[in-house]
Amino acid sequence: MTFIPLEGGCLCGAVRFRMTAAPIVTHACHCRTCQKVSGSAFRINAMIETDRLEVLAGEPQLFEGADGARDRRCGQCGLVVWSFLPKFGEKMAFVGVGVLDEGERLRPQAHYFIRSRHPWVSLPDGVPAFETLGDAGVEGARERVMAVLGAG
Repeated sequence: MTFIPLEGGCLCGAVRFRMTAAPIVTHACHCRTCQKVSGSAFRINAMIETDRLEVLAGEPQLFEGADGARDRRCGQCGLVVWSFLPKFGEKMAFVGVGVLDEGERLRPQAHYFIRSRHPWVSLPDGVPAFETLGDAGVEGARERVMAVLGAG
């Protein structure tokens, strides 16, 4: 199936971007950090190579947080448009699906860190779920991740 690019942006509209390729994997993360970042029970992330994100308007500002966490935010409204994990540096972005104009097109392919899942959150049948991290079984995902890490 051909991927139709997705666009998204911040709350005030100063920053706009396009996802030019399908994400490596879209997942619901139930870790405590994602709960805090999202202000909810979990955060849905689209993991994608940063070079497959095209800025259309504005210039997302780099923000450095605790424990090596970094993200790109709108300089005006402060909304995080994508995040980075120390393991990948700035080569891999984690786009919160909620900042996409049509985020509903990206259904979670896995649930991670369900050990800290809120007990009232029901997980869908047929979607892989892991206590921490795991292989979502998405074709080509491992190869794309290894290429970013320089091992492929």
